[in-house]
Order: sequence, then C-alpha cells, then structure tokens
Amino acid sequence: MDTSNLRKTHQKLMNFLVENSYSEAYLSKTSKCIKLVLEVGVSPEIASYEELFNLEIKKRGYKSKGSAYKAFKTAIGNIKLFDEENIYPRGKSYNNGFLAPLSLYDKLSGIFKSAIDYHLKIGGQHGKQEKTVTTESYAAIKFFNHLQHYGAETFQEVENRMVYAFFFDGERQIRGKAYCDSVKAVLKVIMPLFGTPILKTLEMLPAVKSRHKNFQFLTQEESIKIRECLEKDDSGLTHRDRSIGWLLFFFGLRGTDIINLKFENIDWKHDQIHLVQSKTGESLSLPMNAAIGNELFYYITTERPKNATTTVLLTESRSHGKLRILGDIVRKIFEKAGVRTGGGSKGVRVLRHHLVTYLLSHGIKCDIVSSVVGHRSPESLKPYADTDIEHLRECSISIAAYPLNSKLFGI
Repeated sequence: MDTSNLRKTHQKLMNFLVENSYSEAYLSKTSKCIKLVLEVGVSPEIASYEELFNLEIKKRGYKSKGSAYKAFKTAIGNIKLFDEENIYPRGKSYNNGFLAPLSLYDKLSGIFKSAIDYHLKIGGQHGKQEKTVTTESYAAIKFFNHLQHYGAETFQEVENRMVYAFFFDGERQIRGKAYCDSVKAVLKVIMPLFGTPILKTLEMLPAVKSRHKNFQFLTQEESIKIRECLEKDDSGLTHRDRSIGWLLFFFGLRGTDIINLKFENIDWKHDQIHLVQSKTGESLSLPMNAAIGNELFYYITTERPKNATTTVLLTESRSHGKLRILGDIVRKIFEKAGVRTGGGSKGVRVLRHHLVTYLLSHGIKCDIVSSVVGHRSPESLKPYADTDIEHLRECSISIAAYPLNSKLFGI
C-alpha cells in the first residue's frame, strides 16, 4: 500500500481538525491511526485501507456494534478519503469513512445518484451552509436506499407505502421532523431535474410533528450564585475561566464562537466584540461590558503566554495550544458556584438557554433576543417559551370554580 502521499500531507489533515474544533478524543484517535497507516500500511501483505482496517479489527477484537469499532472505522475512513481523494472530514453526519455513507451512495441507482450529486453541487447556492447541505444529502441517501429496497429505482416508481415505511414501522414513528425536512429540502432542489415525479413524492411525505425536550435553564437562585462566583477574585477560577463564564452569562455565545475568538474580534476602543458566527455565517456585534472587558484584559496581560496562536483563549495544559472544548471549564464554574452539585445539566447550552429565557421573561422583544444570541429567525425562540414559567402561569385558567378534594393532590 502506497503511503508516500499521506507521509507528506498528514499534517494538513491534523491542522484542519484543529482549526475546525474537533474534540481532543477525535484528534488523538486520528493521530494514532495516521501513525498506524504509516507504520503498518507499508507491509507488502496490505494492499489497501480496507485490508488494513479488517486486519486491525480482528487483531484488536473490535465488535461491529461497539464504540471502539465505530471510532476506528471513522478515523481510518476519513484518512483514506483525505489521502486518496483530498476530501476533508465534513462533520459528524459524514464521519463514517469508506464504509458508509459512501457505500450507501454506491448502492444507489443512476437516477438517485444524479439527484444527490446535483444537490451537493447546487444546494448551497442560496446561502445554505455546506454542513447543512451535507446533512440533507446524507438523509436523502438513506431515503433513496430505502425506496430502492422497496423496489423503486426511479422517482416515477415511488409509492405512498414506500415513503410511509421510511418514517413509521407500523407501530411507531422511527424518524422525526428533522429527517423529513432534510429529505424535503433535497427534493425541492432537484425538482428542476425531474419535474412532476418529485412533486408527487413531496406530496407523499408525512406531516411529522416536531418533538423536543424542554430546554435546560438556570433558576433565579442558580443564576445569582454563578454571577457571584464569577465576581469573586478568590473563587478559584482563573481569569480565562471567568472570561469564558462572562461571555456565556451575558452573551450566550455558542461554544465554537468563544473558542475561535480572535484579537481582531475585540474592539477595545469602542468596547465591542464583532465576529462571524460559525453556525450561521452571520455577523454579530455585541457591546462589551466592564465584567467581560476587564477579565479578558487581565487574562491577556497576566495569564496568557505571548507569541501563542491567534485565538484569544488557550489551554492551560499546553500553554500555546488552542482551546477546543469548554465543557470542563463550565462544569468547574458550576462546581465553584455550588450549583447542581448533586447532578443535572451543566454545559454551555444551559448558560445560553438561561440568557434567552431571562431576556424573554423580562419582556425583551423576540427580534432583539434573536439578534443578541445570533439566531437567523425569531422562530428559533419558540421552544424557549416552555421554560418561561412565570408567563406560562399568567396564561393558566383558574380552576376555582371546580374544587378538588384536598386529598387528591396539593398545588
């Protein structure tokens, strides 16, 4: 197996993963697999990545349904795609390497393949993110494979029963609204290619209701404790930790946007932070208050090593390394504040959700809240209404006219 190209270019792959905030675990797994390919792949008995993969899983005793097997398959597969086709990983939905979803794509008929190819080429022309287009394509690949399993090789052969069986198994719903929306998005893009049959297939898609769990948020008491903790100089938190805490508490920024914050994003003269959101690609400008500005200043001038990477916030274990995850830091803040010590959600999203629910509960208009947290549409705020307990109580109807036995339950 020829490993000469990977030997020259593998650092490009690692740099890409770092720049796109892949996890420490994924970086470690990829690095180990690259070393495996360069050391073991040169053996004359191994002619391909597939042979290396199959040899190693037997040697290691990995089971096909185990997490170790899946992680190894993902890493080796993505290295193969990078080495042989110069294709970089494209997010979680595509991180299945050479066994899937490309194997599913290869099983498609010529008609269905051309539909996927067209969507990948055209789907992002109206501002849609590449990751979203890829996710939609993957959903459509599975949908088209399902149709073929039921006997449809073209869109003209698609029947209601086939489409229904993709979402329901006869007893329960097996795929949700997100899957349905992804398939619908692909069908709309490819309609110019196939015309009426696509319109009929769209009409066959079921009206799947959206399901979501209530968002986790902070109670008023928890919010006060976290704020008091971030304000204390002797809380046991570093200036870096407190900077991250304030960015989440006041701005509700996404973790990736905090991790990728650069010096040019901070306008010290006008006390503002300007950035382009990683998820939406939209510009966002926020006023930088004293709490955020002071902690960032103290961190940069007293803790942060000079001549480090261009991002502002760095790791502590590797002083010149870019920060990649915030979960441990947020959990540390909760711990120092004495919040949820007995369990419960403690991640970045809890603080982001807290900001949204706090602003909504104080009567701030939806379009303003959306602009602060970087939502493209105020419609994204709808799920947060379920956590606004005080306003939900105002909407409740009195049951005073229908007294209940006190032994039934207490209110």
